[in-house]
Amino acid sequence: MGSPILEMISSMAPLPDAERARLGFTLIELILIMALLAIAASLAAPQMASFFRGRSLEQESRRLLSLTHYAQSRAVTEGYPMMLWIEPNIGRYGLEIQPGFVDNDDRAVAYDLDASLTLEAVASTAFTPYEDEGVKRETAQTGILFLPDGLVDSSSLSRVILRHSDQTTVALEQMKNGLAFELTREGGASSR
Repeated sequence: MGSPILEMISSMAPLPDAERARLGFTLIELILIMALLAIAASLAAPQMASFFRGRSLEQESRRLLSLTHYAQSRAVTEGYPMMLWIEPNIGRYGLEIQPGFVDNDDRAVAYDLDASLTLEAVASTAFTPYEDEGVKRETAQTGILFLPDGLVDSSSLSRVILRHSDQTTVALEQMKNGLAFELTREGGASSR
């Protein structure tokens, strides 16, 4: 039996060339592995592209829905009407206190759409309760107005449609009870 120190030193001794050669990979083996990885990546790339394409539409629709919740909450807590404005022609939307109530809204937010998305605003067809004989308003607002009591003004947009360049769509629609909004997809599924 040798001493533990001698055993440790002998285990750290360099390996002979023949043993070292058996532990590594040859250049051919490395090239073959790289080729297999490249083939696997090229097969997976189209699937990944459609996944990321759908993510931009999903993310933007969820942000728009969250903004409706935030607008409703701010309207109630601050006591001012909140306008979720939409500019479909430039692909921009945001939230601010309805113009004319304060000079400057420090908490106003604005968002730009991803280049692959478009916005479409659908005017409300609802009758407003204070108009005579059920006459519809001639001009609709360019957004959704949340009143200080948390309700949505009846002249607000009834739908906002987000459309991806591949024609998949998600719509932000007012729920049947009129108290909140939900997202509806082409297939008709909804989320709140």
